[in-house]
Amino acid sequence: MATNDSSQALDPSDYIEHHLQNFSATSSSGIQHAGAFISSPYALVLAAVLFFVLVGFAAFRDKGAMFSVGREISIGRRLYVWWSCAWRQWLASTLLFIVAVMAFHFLVPRTAVPLMKFSEHLITPELARSSPAWSEVIAAMPAIVAVVIYLLVSLPIAGYMVRSGLVAHAFPHPERFGFWHALMLGLTTYAWEVPGSLAIADLAISLPAHAADVLRAILVVAWGMYVVLPRQVRRVGRLAAG
Repeated sequence: MATNDSSQALDPSDYIEHHLQNFSATSSSGIQHAGAFISSPYALVLAAVLFFVLVGFAAFRDKGAMFSVGREISIGRRLYVWWSCAWRQWLASTLLFIVAVMAFHFLVPRTAVPLMKFSEHLITPELARSSPAWSEVIAAMPAIVAVVIYLLVSLPIAGYMVRSGLVAHAFPHPERFGFWHALMLGLTTYAWEVPGSLAIADLAISLPAHAADVLRAILVVAWGMYVVLPRQVRRVGRLAAG
């Protein structure tokens, strides 16, 4: 009887079908939960707190030169420098996302059997019945691994793209710009971009929908020009000096 149960539990075709169905349900449920959180008041509070913490930190550290990029620069020139960094970063991120989605869909069917063998050694039928969350974790494992790999790859790519934009405008930069430098610049970029973008996206604006979206886009650009860009310039300058 135990042999029968074990052979049924380890049938590859049944396992693959069952867990791919679970993975689809888990992924769609996770996306819905993520979307609900982003549009909830909790996300607004979290983004606002991070927003003010970062602004306060920048004001304290820069001692009145919070918006300076180290040289006299007009609004138009600042916009041009920001755009030089932004379009490179967005293009690289878009290409990386397309490659990641294609790789994800290619690898999911090939990871089902290894996951089956992994679950055979890790999860007993009794444990699976008592804790269904284990099944969901295994079903979502390809997505979890894909997100982690995507983040680890996107950080240095963002760093290389931002450095390329700054070099195009003759900002100080290190002669040798290695992986660690790119990783730190990418981390600086995302650490300042994401909280501001989230706070602006959740900002309640009493205007028609399209006008509100345009105003939010202007605020995102202003945040990038006057807060994110100076941090990127300072990071590259410190790397050049160090």
